[in-house]
Amino acid sequence: MIIEDVSKQKIINGVIHLTEPDKSFENLYLQILKREKRLYSDEEVRLLPYASEKNPHKDEWELRTKSFLRFKNYLARKESTLNILDLGCGNGWLTAQLAKEYNHNYFCVDTNLVELEQAARLFTKDNIRFFYADISKASFPTNTFHIIIINSCLQYFPEVETLLKECFTISKSYGEVHIIDTPFYKANEIMQARNYSLKHFTSLGLPDMTKKYYHHSIKELKYFRYRFLYNPALLKHKIYNFIFEKDSPYPWVIVTR
Repeated sequence: MIIEDVSKQKIINGVIHLTEPDKSFENLYLQILKREKRLYSDEEVRLLPYASEKNPHKDEWELRTKSFLRFKNYLARKESTLNILDLGCGNGWLTAQLAKEYNHNYFCVDTNLVELEQAARLFTKDNIRFFYADISKASFPTNTFHIIIINSCLQYFPEVETLLKECFTISKSYGEVHIIDTPFYKANEIMQARNYSLKHFTSLGLPDMTKKYYHHSIKELKYFRYRFLYNPALLKHKIYNFIFEKDSPYPWVIVTR
């Protein structure tokens, strides 16, 4: 593991604290999760992404399962042991599922302490560590991670370019950043998306969340090398969705230096 001597770090309920908590965002985010019914029981988290019949977001999770299986199959082709950073890990389901089959070193980072502590309680394998950390302030060593996963959370980071530079500071020179299940908008779609978000968060009684929720364009990746490993905008995927079954509406993008 990268951080061998965690005794020097503050550890509370299985979570290693690298930065001080930002309660202003965390409290707001937790209220959103509660009102959207996304704070799941231990039993449900253990199942994810294979949601139970009683999960109010079962249809959404069926699509996310397809994204997960694509990435899982990709990871199966990696032969050496990797250091993998699950950035914005939430309740830890993604890493937990990957760790069932692939014996890599997993580092799960979030600023949502409630879900982090739930994850640390549920998923206790020796090769998984959970960190409370703001990635822009945490002191992860440089040249460390082979893969960084940003799974369905890019919308909580204000600047994609800044985030990716921070990721590549702590990644290997040949490291990969995988952006999964995240919407990218065309320039003429962003204002409409912002208005939709404002309407949604206002309906939940939490309009301030709009200030913490960002809408990104694929053009924000222009200073990096990137390619689509899954692109729902391609005609073949549109035909598949129409004829057979629905798949994720969001792309999977791999970014390198």
